[in-house]
Amino acid sequence: MSRSHRQAARQAPRALETIDNRILGGVIGGRISPRTTLDPVLLEGIQQLSQAIMSVGQNMAAAKQSGMQQMMQLLQQMMQSRGR
Repeated sequence: MSRSHRQAARQAPRALETIDNRILGGVIGGRISPRTTLDPVLLEGIQQLSQAIMSVGQNMAAAKQSGMQQMMQLLQQMMQSRGR
């Protein structure tokens, strides 16, 4: 690629891009107005994440309790077998 060809490629104007209407709704005087509340999509994601964490915690607690019950039954059976 020649030097003049590279310079022309660098100086070529960029194609115009459309701006989403949701973004344009927040434009005031050429600047995007700062958001004062959480993005609804972000808030929904945080809620789903917290529900998933609670579910995992409940499943872990149930599994631990089940394991403890099995251990107690095994110990009880061992004690009974020694007593006979």
